[in-house]
Amino acid sequence: MANEKHPEEQEKPPAFAFANVVVDAWAHRVTRDGREITVEPKAFAVLLELLAHPGQLISRDDLLDAVWGHNFVTPSTLSRVIAHLRRAMADDSEQPRYIQTVHGLGYRFIAPLSEQQAEQEEAPAPALSFVPPARARLPQRADPLIGRDDDITQLGRLLQDVRLVTVAGAGGIGKTQAALEVARSVNRDFLDGVWLFDCTAQTDGEGLARWLAGLFDIRLTAGMDELMTRLGALLRTRHVLLVFDNCERIAGPLGAAIEVLLAASVDPCVLVTSQHRLNCQGETLYWLPPLEVPPVGEWNTDEDVARLSEVASVKLLLTRSRAFASGFALTLANAPTVAEICRRLDGLPLALEIAAARLRLLSPEQLLQRMDVHLLNIAEGCPSWPARHKTLRALIDWSFALLSGRECSLLSGLSVFMGPCTLGGANAVGAVFGLYDEQVVDALGGLVDKSLLVVNAATLPPHYRLLDSVRLYALEKLAENGDVERVRDAHLAHFVRLAERVDAEIRGEHEQWWCDRVRHEWADLHAAFDYAVSRRDRVEMALALSGNLCWYFRMGADYGEATRWLDQALCLGLALTRQRAQALIACGIMQHQLQVHERAQELLRDGIALAEQLGESSLAGAGRAVLAFELATSGDIAGAEACAASAQVIADVQGDAWLRSMALLGRGIAFALGEQHREAEACLGEAFDAVSTPGHGVYQQAYVLINRALQRYYLGQMPGAAGDWLATIEAFVELEDWRGVAGCVEGAAYLLSGHGDATRAARFLAAAAHIRELTAAPLMPQWRKAQAMVETVVRDSLGPSMQQLQKDAVTTRFTEIVAEARTALAEVAANQSARADVGRRSRS
Repeated sequence: MANEKHPEEQEKPPAFAFANVVVDAWAHRVTRDGREITVEPKAFAVLLELLAHPGQLISRDDLLDAVWGHNFVTPSTLSRVIAHLRRAMADDSEQPRYIQTVHGLGYRFIAPLSEQQAEQEEAPAPALSFVPPARARLPQRADPLIGRDDDITQLGRLLQDVRLVTVAGAGGIGKTQAALEVARSVNRDFLDGVWLFDCTAQTDGEGLARWLAGLFDIRLTAGMDELMTRLGALLRTRHVLLVFDNCERIAGPLGAAIEVLLAASVDPCVLVTSQHRLNCQGETLYWLPPLEVPPVGEWNTDEDVARLSEVASVKLLLTRSRAFASGFALTLANAPTVAEICRRLDGLPLALEIAAARLRLLSPEQLLQRMDVHLLNIAEGCPSWPARHKTLRALIDWSFALLSGRECSLLSGLSVFMGPCTLGGANAVGAVFGLYDEQVVDALGGLVDKSLLVVNAATLPPHYRLLDSVRLYALEKLAENGDVERVRDAHLAHFVRLAERVDAEIRGEHEQWWCDRVRHEWADLHAAFDYAVSRRDRVEMALALSGNLCWYFRMGADYGEATRWLDQALCLGLALTRQRAQALIACGIMQHQLQVHERAQELLRDGIALAEQLGESSLAGAGRAVLAFELATSGDIAGAEACAASAQVIADVQGDAWLRSMALLGRGIAFALGEQHREAEACLGEAFDAVSTPGHGVYQQAYVLINRALQRYYLGQMPGAAGDWLATIEAFVELEDWRGVAGCVEGAAYLLSGHGDATRAARFLAAAAHIRELTAAPLMPQWRKAQAMVETVVRDSLGPSMQQLQKDAVTTRFTEIVAEARTALAEVAANQSARADVGRRSRS
């Protein structure tokens, strides 16, 4: 052929590098940490195929075709090859770093490639925008929404005219999918984003308040009304759409909360899904109807069948049956039966989904016959149920009866999860029924195929979720079989293990990933903790769970809730274990952050003493480092320096860079509060250097740097202080830590005051104070001298006009304030570079 290359002209296949692994496609060679590792030929070919499409989902069939051609190879062969690759590269199937399994769909290579990173230009500063975090964002549309065009149009118009719309209807009627679709359709109209809150796991007003406080990083100091007033202040001028899904169990408290929220704000809109109305002021109700069902009549011609296929309920049944590869098709022969099935199911989308899955096993006639018998029995046994609920429950009951023994057991076990679960969680409850990991994977696939389980492949790791109506049914079955306690024990043990991994890894390079993981699993962590404290023989596990979240709590949003957990576990669990020592230290940290000094010191000392008694020197060292902060903020400078010094000795002996940073941070704060700012600045510089190398988390770096900036400010090193605050503001934006960002805004106010810009300084001071008020996070003692001094200077400069400036700042979007502060910090920091250039020119 004219464009065919000779062998010597062919391009050399690329080399790929990621993490500590290098793959040389030309030499068919894989090295890890510079040492060659053995990879069998087919596994190498699979790896190259994944590397050629980084980030893309590759189906199992495509991989089999690409590597094995058209030879018959079972999927289990591919599973074995993937397992071989994971072992070779030290990857983990539960927490994958390189190859992600997307159950039922295929595989994805997820690690960043070094080649791509090297070609990228310097990354821009993190975008400053008020957007929902990953756990509150709209999911991508998985399938087309059938038969809801008119509903979506009407709901979209309602959201243009009113601020609160409730989509109501029977269970399984498709409220969630309709709400998600309308939210997607109006997304561009809401500049500050659409926030999605799945309320499935919420059962009362108190739990709802705690949950919302955590999502918005607002400290819960009073009841729901106070929380919603604060949230209203935060969202006052935000053009957001808040979507609350599955709200029937909390309709009363949620309705009262939304009333307060809308009264305290101007722009936000709310969209709710519930089986019944909220009964609150301003609510507009939209009853979602069932899908259109075929009229009673005959379907005798091809034209009749074509017309039947366009009826919404039939179209959904056909679409979903094709997705299940059932081979079912609508014909003249089966058209009357299909029409009757859709009528019998009352156009309920969930019921139609389940029925579509059954068409892979049964003919339409068999399906209708089984439905008739079973639905009749259910209707006679429960005459009080509404007709649609009879149909839905009957269909779930019937579908449950058709599961294999393994599927039935696993489905019942999964019902204890309050939110989505990972493969690891499914394995944990599956083990209760004697299922090993591969059997659990097979059972999960069966449940997904039968429309009883939903898989979200966009998360890392993928998550599995039971439909709420199915979960409640499965929970009843679990209780009937007497397995609730055993499964809840397995659920608790799984989340204790998760907390242990959080403790071991959250201070490292995957810090943000673990923070997101804990937030995603929060409902189940909470459920596991509540179960543990309800059982006298499980309270030590409550201590283990809460204590191992120590460093997450330090980075978290709600010190009050963390304190309640830890106090409750400490009162019940009395064994002198490492878990108790860590829980004591964790609770001491929370009290320190809340500035309850006497209690903080008591807890920290008790935790340190127990850790030392048990020989846990690293834990004791961490406790001493925090005690150094606490003693310094309480005025005991000598005691703080002694604690920091002993923690530093332990860190140096063990070569623990993070502990060394913590010790130096405590010592630096002690110097700062003793007015030894030069020594404090040097000490904090060492603390930053200790964790500035790869492999450490961002939070510790940012926490040290924000305090070093303050010392540089006290020393008159304004460009240096600005540079530190500028770097810190980027870190805290990435971490979505708005209290930390507010500290940098506060710092910008100090610098602008010194430059005579009292107007911007007043705005920044007010905005930072407002964030502290919303999060109930008091200003730490080392900042108070600067804050009082600058506020006095600004007040003297502006006089009465300061009050109006402060009011304006509070009502301005905080992201706008942060953008202004970033610009101001960059201007001051640039002076350092300009002065350095002048110095170099003068010397030359």
